[in-house]
Amino acid sequence: MPFKLPFWTPSDAEAVLFDWDGVIANTCLDFSALHQKYYGDRRAMLLEDSASLPPQKREALMREIRDLEMEGAAMATPVPDAMGVIEWFERRGIPWAVVSRNCRKSIVKAAETLSVRLPEIVRSRDDGDSVKPDPRALAETSRELGAKPAQTLLIGDYIYDMMGARRAGMRGVLVRGTTEPGWDEWLELSCRSMGDLLQALESPAPTVPWECREAADLYGPDFLAKTASLTVLVPDGLPRGSDRQLLSAASLGIGSFAVGDAIFQARQWRENPAFDPACMGTPLLEAVRRLLAARFPLVSVERATEARRYIKLTDCQDVITGFPEAARDDG
Repeated sequence: MPFKLPFWTPSDAEAVLFDWDGVIANTCLDFSALHQKYYGDRRAMLLEDSASLPPQKREALMREIRDLEMEGAAMATPVPDAMGVIEWFERRGIPWAVVSRNCRKSIVKAAETLSVRLPEIVRSRDDGDSVKPDPRALAETSRELGAKPAQTLLIGDYIYDMMGARRAGMRGVLVRGTTEPGWDEWLELSCRSMGDLLQALESPAPTVPWECREAADLYGPDFLAKTASLTVLVPDGLPRGSDRQLLSAASLGIGSFAVGDAIFQARQWRENPAFDPACMGTPLLEAVRRLLAARFPLVSVERATEARRYIKLTDCQDVITGFPEAARDDG
């Protein structure tokens, strides 16, 4: 069963991306000395911010990063229960890959140290033009596995993993005993260990998608169960303010939107600036899909048919305002 509204569980993934360090291999990398040496102890992103350094200094930094990674790889130890999690997905035919910010040689070396079989797809910082948390690195790997980002699970142990998952429209699980200040707003689901994640896979519990969390906090899970079953019809004329109405409806957990055969016009973009201007002159269905996909990856946008009855976008707010009362009555 793929991820869908109103709730998701890790066991519903159609593809899985694993971080390497701290998730499969413990290499105990400590970059604090490099932060101090090159950035005055500023919490810089070592790889990305290296572009601001003079060429010779950047080369020295990258060399020291590689040396640290290779040293850690030679002394790597297995993360408890990591192989159990991997085997859980493999038994169900769910493809997986490794996506890491490490250099490829250190990943291969650590795998040799641990006698761990790497998957066919391993993406390191040496592969492609982007590294996580850049969403391109994750989306490209997901597509290599034959899955859409919205149906892909990312398992990591650091804030960059959760940032990447959110940016790519994936579901993310943080596997880490403790977190740091400022992490909470990026977290969707967290487990203290890979063993806890394995238990969550074997005994799945519903999790509210991050994009619906505010509605769940305000109105409760029963409200989401009701709104997820609704389909809203987007008017061909797309009057002024429709962009705000669409985003507002999606934030309340509306499960799908139906769109006719209209073309997204320049006038409509002027009156609805949240749409991507690149969509002007394209089918309205694609414009709506692009508007919603980045923020609401589990929402379905479909072609309207005369055989179905839909809720009008203009009536949507009136319909859902009664749901909180109904949800409380049901409970």
